[in-house]
Amino acid sequence: MSIPVEEQDIIKTIKEFGSSAYLISTSEDGHPHLANLKFDIYETDLIFTVGRRGTSNLEKSPLVTMLWPAKEVGGYSLIIDGNASKHKNVDLNDSVWKISFNTGILHRPAEQESTNSDPSCGSDCQAI
Repeated sequence: MSIPVEEQDIIKTIKEFGSSAYLISTSEDGHPHLANLKFDIYETDLIFTVGRRGTSNLEKSPLVTMLWPAKEVGGYSLIIDGNASKHKNVDLNDSVWKISFNTGILHRPAEQESTNSDPSCGSDCQAI
């Protein structure tokens, strides 16, 4: 099931989930890489640092997904797709990045009977 969350509510939703998330990037050959990171919010972007592999992946493929796991069993996880780019900062650290958001959903496994009328979705999702 998808329930829209307006674009202006994305940052508010992220704040509800906290300042730690999983960044999912891909290598040049499409191999996924998962990294747990902490971030700061600056206007409508997330600012964060990544290691050597994450930096290499983002330089070659800036499309990323971020995942905030559910806070409780049966709760929603937050999944956001975005675009990573180098963040200009005062200490000139090359591993500082920002993510601008494209889309996002709140997602959880479906109950026995889903209220979703879309037969292609077997989960209880909320679009944001």
